[in-house]
Amino acid sequence: MTEREAPLWAGRFTKAPAPEAEALSKSLGFDLRMATQDVRASVAHVRGLEDAGLLSEAEANALASALIEVGKDIEAGRMAFRPADEDVHSVVERAVTDRLGALGAKLHAGRSRNDLVVTDLRLWLLDAWARIEGGTRRLARALITHAREHAETVMPGMTHGRLAQPVTLGHHLLAHAWALSRDLDRLRGWAERTSVSPLGAGALATPTLPLDPARSAERLGFRGVFSNSLDAVSDRDFVQEFLAHAAILGTHLSRLAADLIRWSDESIGWAELDEAFSTGSSMMPQKRNPDIAELSRAKVGRLLGDFTALSTVLAGLPLGYHRDLQEDKEPLFDAADTLEATLAALAGCTETIQFRPGVMCAAARADVLYATDVAEALAANGLPFREAHRRIGDLLRRLDEEDRSLRDLSEAEWKEIGLPGGNVLLDPVRAVGARSVPGGPSPGSVRDQADALARILEGLDTLSP
Repeated sequence: MTEREAPLWAGRFTKAPAPEAEALSKSLGFDLRMATQDVRASVAHVRGLEDAGLLSEAEANALASALIEVGKDIEAGRMAFRPADEDVHSVVERAVTDRLGALGAKLHAGRSRNDLVVTDLRLWLLDAWARIEGGTRRLARALITHAREHAETVMPGMTHGRLAQPVTLGHHLLAHAWALSRDLDRLRGWAERTSVSPLGAGALATPTLPLDPARSAERLGFRGVFSNSLDAVSDRDFVQEFLAHAAILGTHLSRLAADLIRWSDESIGWAELDEAFSTGSSMMPQKRNPDIAELSRAKVGRLLGDFTALSTVLAGLPLGYHRDLQEDKEPLFDAADTLEATLAALAGCTETIQFRPGVMCAAARADVLYATDVAEALAANGLPFREAHRRIGDLLRRLDEEDRSLRDLSEAEWKEIGLPGGNVLLDPVRAVGARSVPGGPSPGSVRDQADALARILEGLDTLSP
């Protein structure tokens, strides 16, 4: 092996890697996207070497400048890659050495690719988290905006996919927004735990050189520094936790998408998706398909798969760096990309959807939605609820047999039931207004919830991870 062709680790070896081994080992095809973070970490390391007296100020400045130039070349697509370039770390170091010669060879003193890769990964993920959090907040704000507009829009509430009780559209939309608020809270806590610098841990036992990991952490904007060097290079909790939270967030996105699909079904007609977030058919000219919502509904499968893939890699893996850990990046990158794309598309779909309050309110006049209200009215008059439940169930069965409904009951029949003037219980506006418990579907409660959620989102704007 010539020196230029040799991998970074080739000093001990006399043979070049077999082509098959090299093909399996290389990660440059997917980890190059961490080039910006690798440059940042390398510049911080250079300044640490300078602080330790291992580089002069002039040497450190030259290395930092070369690193920044290399980063720009990679970002602009000007970097010429070579067969010996295994990964993003080897590319950056090799390119710096090409520019600076022997000075470039000083760059790696006191560090390992083991602590460098996990530093890069934490930095990359924190950058991605900021974008994902922004997309989640955008979607939550869209739901809150619609909820305020539809605080009084009555619609059927469902359980088991069947008519249950009347609610308001605002109440239903905020149920999705509250779920997103929990996702934001989980991701915020995750970001705080992830903002820990591994740089300085070395391969596993820290270097003997007088480097200051805490100073490097400060330079990189981390909140803290590793407590145990072996844990620092072995830890992928932060990736696994992110993927778990991503799967939960993806589940919430999937459920929202399912509602948008159902509501915009022509046979229901409660809403209409904007043309910009619909597609047509290559054969049927009338079609306006909810493809964006359908894809959003399906993406959770990828996210769950990414979590499972990494969890399988980590299970039973002894402490220390193992090449198995190279398999952490592809599921991570896939999950982050999937979330960013899905959040943006679903937010746009939600922002532009047109609801049809009249159709929803008409559907909310179905008398079976008010059976519980009637039973509760009897209970309020002193009848044990179980007896009230039985009587109304018997009544509904008899009305079905007679092809009648609660709305067909005469005043005399209401009196016989024990509820004179009971027809008022079938009024949709009255029904949701009566549900004024905090967290309920009444217009006032919906507005209070919207205000509370808005304060949560505003509070996130003032916090840093």
